Amino acid sequence: LKENKLSSIKDIILGIVLIAIIGYIIVWLLGILLGYVGNFIDRLNQVTSNMDAVVIVALITGSVSILGVVISSVVSKIIEYRQNTKRYLYGKKEEPYSEFIEMVYKIQKNVKEPQKYTEEEMLDDILSFSKKLTLWGSNKVIKKWLAFRKMSQAENKNPTDNLFILEDIIFEIRKDMGQKKSGLKQGDILAFFVNDIREYLPKNKRND
Repeated sequence: LKENKLSSIKDIILGIVLIAIIGYIIVWLLGILLGYVGNFIDRLNQVTSNMDAVVIVALITGSVSILGVVISSVVSKIIEYRQNTKRYLYGKKEEPYSEFIEMVYKIQKNVKEPQKYTEEEMLDDILSFSKKLTLWGSNKVIKKWLAFRKMSQAENKNPTDNLFILEDIIFEIRKDMGQKKSGLKQGDILAFFVNDIREYLPKNKRND
């Protein structure tokens, strides 16, 4: 038992000595590191104090100028990328949107001159427009188009309601192509091919 106690006491003493040595080494290394940092700061102060104020100002001004050039270059590249993307998308959207407008006019012309625009031709045009709209149409135009198709398939549908949904699609297409709706009201676009469209508007909008 005495031997075990002596052994444990020796282990404790050895552990304390090792901890003291490691602590001393850490403190010594920190002292060296702080000394190097202090010397670096002193030398930096000496260099800056010996430099002419004009040179220091010139260095600061040059650094700010370089930073400004870099930032402006990055911003201009971002703006250019966005403009090129919009221009590319406009070019892709123009074809399906133009096809839709042409299809609307064909449908209205067929009312006056039946059989000029067959159902088969209309289905082909709808399929072509839907395909291109899937890839290039805006989210809002797609939703308006889906609402129109749902309304067209409904029973006891009102043809006038379909016309107003078509007009909503046209308004959304114009908006997507950069045209503002300001100044235009419900029925203004339909008035191009429906002479008495004002009679089908809600009473509170007939005199707008």
